[in-house]
Amino acid sequence: MNKTRLFLVGFLLLSAALTAQLLEIDYTKGKREEESFRIQLIRTGIVGISSLKHLDFTLEVLKLRYDSKKGNHIALTVYGTQTLWRGNRIDELNTFDFLMNPIGGTINGSFFGSFTLKKNELQNNKLGVSIGNKWIEGTPLPNFQNTSFFDYYGRVGWIYQKTLAEDALTNSSLYFWAFPSLLMHQSSAESRQQFFNNQLDPLSYGYALELGFEYNTQLKMTLVGQQLVNADPNGNFGRFVARLIVGYRF
Repeated sequence: MNKTRLFLVGFLLLSAALTAQLLEIDYTKGKREEESFRIQLIRTGIVGISSLKHLDFTLEVLKLRYDSKKGNHIALTVYGTQTLWRGNRIDELNTFDFLMNPIGGTINGSFFGSFTLKKNELQNNKLGVSIGNKWIEGTPLPNFQNTSFFDYYGRVGWIYQKTLAEDALTNSSLYFWAFPSLLMHQSSAESRQQFFNNQLDPLSYGYALELGFEYNTQLKMTLVGQQLVNADPNGNFGRFVARLIVGYRF
């Protein structure tokens, strides 16, 4: 890793703006007996494919997670994503795919918090809030030399989680969750011009719906749909973007 990337990793770890990630399941049935704080390295490998014809691989490099007795949790996560295959020949849409990928970007620092609204033995209702900062490398439009930019993003919504099956004897479990939310992306006017031909406002906003299943606390499958509603209606970036994500916890 060169000095620029080392600097960016440090920036992401130390910045107060470090703040979205894939949803974390709450496995507890009732109130926790004690608080917990965990540090995890190289925990999850993730493969994703989108309706923009992108196949990519993401590694969850670092996670710092705090869980309270009330079932609230806060987590700081650092991801790194690399493209495996590009089926779309439009450079702007390839860059847009990283923007719309919740864990996309060459480096992505994210903060996620969930706060219990209602809880019983088999289901949880929570408020989910996430904000983040990703460094995106892309192909600029002709006559521009810069090849990367920062995207600040956020999401707030309602989380519904349900235990579908659980067997302590075989140590097996199946969970389902849904996370409808509102989202926003903030970047500089210069980067919007260089990479998206001014078809995206510096502050872009829209909505998202995340549905997922987790099996045996290791295999996680997520379907995410997102759309920015204030993009140029005559441009390429107001479309609905779907993404299928499969993650395996080591």
